[in-house]
Order: sequence, then structure tokens, then C-alpha cells
Amino acid sequence: MTDLAVLASGFGVLPLAAILICILRGTFESHREQAWGLLSGIVGFLALSHAMAFVLVDKAYLSLVVGAAQAIVVPSIGLIVGAGLGWILFESDVFRTEPLRVLGAAAAFVALHSVGDGLVLGADFALGAVPSVRIDALAVGATVLHRFAEGALIVVPALAAVWKPRSTFVLLFVSLAAIPAAYVPGWVFDVYGASPERTVVDLAVPTFVAAIETMLGLILLVRGFLPLATANRGSRWLAWTAIGFIGISIVHFLVE
Repeated sequence: MTDLAVLASGFGVLPLAAILICILRGTFESHREQAWGLLSGIVGFLALSHAMAFVLVDKAYLSLVVGAAQAIVVPSIGLIVGAGLGWILFESDVFRTEPLRVLGAAAAFVALHSVGDGLVLGADFALGAVPSVRIDALAVGATVLHRFAEGALIVVPALAAVWKPRSTFVLLFVSLAAIPAAYVPGWVFDVYGASPERTVVDLAVPTFVAAIETMLGLILLVRGFLPLATANRGSRWLAWTAIGFIGISIVHFLVE
């Protein structure tokens, strides 16, 4: 049996490797349009395709348990919370400069995505059965690329904000949110056992988190990354947005 602690720790620490991107600071300065376009494609997939797919699927299952009307409440509140969080990060006085707003929103998005990854990972272990987690070179390689790309969502904005590598590395630790999140399904099972309440909580929590992630990711995309990608009024950003979207999609095809 693959140990949950090993897998959760791996998910948590892999984005830290993205700090290596700091070596390419000079390359980033001369390829800003491509870099922001690439990140736009990655966020577009993770938020609008991946996270929203979880919202729709889990909401459908939740409606079978609590009814269609009640099931709509959870993702709706999550979307509202995500919108409020995006407004606070971009439009309030929490961050004084635009680069810091983008960086703060990116870090919050990666933290939420890490929580979602942890919840999905831990669900396989919640019932105490042997989980069907595929461990092979292809799955491991795709997972490394997946989490490295998420780390890049923080490192590139940190480069734009002229952060030092040490501070950037510390911020990457938000990805460790995947570790405690992986234990939440097990804790829920311990509290509720095999009861209808456990089913509701098991569905409602990841649906709520994914809904927040979806809305925050949308705001990060349209308010943060895309304006930076199109700042020079070029056309290469569009091609790189497509490359980022397709690339991260293929990575997920290999592991899901």
C-alpha cells in the first residue's frame, strides 16, 4: 500500500522546485509576452476547465444526496467567496503595487489548488482500503510537470515583482497546503463514519474549495496575467496561451 504521507508530501514539496526558474531571470526579462501567455494558458485550464469540472461533477453527485436546490448553494457560495477574495487581492489596499497584487493572487490560487489536490488524493485513502493510485514513470513524470507548472505561477510573478529568490522560495511553501488537506477525508470518515452526513461533507468541501479556486483563477487570468501578456500589443501571447493550455491539459490526460 502506498503511504498517504509519502504521496501528500510529494505533492506538497514538488512546486518548490520551480525556484530554479529564478536562474532564467534574464530570459524572462526579454520574453515577458511569452511567459505571461504561457501562464495564462495554465491558469485558464486549472481554473476554468479543471476546477470547474470538479464543481459540476461533485454538484451533480451532491444533488442526489441533498436535492438539486440545496446542492446549488455550496458552489454558489464558493464562487461568491472567490470573487470577494479576488476583489480584496486586486482592488483593496492589501497590496500597494500591481506586481504584488498579481503575486499575492497567484500564491492564493496555488494554495487553493494545492488544497484541492490534497482532498482528491486523500479521498482514496479515507475508507481504509488499498487505494488505486497509479505509480509509474509516466504518472510520476506528469505529476512533477504538473506541480512544477503550479510553482511557476508564483515564481514568474515574483520575478516581475523583483523579489529575491529566498523570499520567493518561502512563498512557494503555500503548496504545502496539500499535505494537511490530504488528511481531511480521513478525518471526516473518523467523525461521521459510514453515514449520509459523511457523504454530504465529502462532496461539499471539495466542491466549495474548487468553486473558490475557479472564480479566483478567473480573476487572476483576466485581471492579472492577460493584461501583462498583452501589454506590448503583440500577437505571440495568444500562441503561448494556447501552448500553455494544451500542455497542461496533456499533463492531466496522463495522470487522470
